[in-house]
Amino acid sequence: MGIEIRLERVEGCRNPPAGAFLVDSKWPRGLPRSALAAGHWLPRVMPTDELVAWMRLQPLRWATFCDIYWADMGNNPARWLPLLKAMEQGELALLHSGEPDEHSPVMALKAFLQQRYRERQAEKAEA
Repeated sequence: MGIEIRLERVEGCRNPPAGAFLVDSKWPRGLPRSALAAGHWLPRVMPTDELVAWMRLQPLRWATFCDIYWADMGNNPARWLPLLKAMEQGELALLHSGEPDEHSPVMALKAFLQQRYRERQAEKAEA
């Protein structure tokens, strides 16, 4: 159980929900900057293009891709803490481009955040 993380394609999204964060490295055409709250664009939260390209060459690299990406994220909490804080306040929506198939970067981010959320909830329960 936990907070739902909605994945929404940014294409065609003109009125993002209040808890939405843009996680693409580039601002999409057609989305006004005023559509998101200040600080709700996190251009460095997704894995590098090089890491994604490496994984896409062979989908069997998915587990290794996740390990590399999640280790990098674990060492850089400033990149993802705003997302975790939003989860703790309620529902989170990740605006992204591309298709969220089972081996997409946004799915790796979602899994990372869900794990961090569970860990934080367990820490709070122990305290």
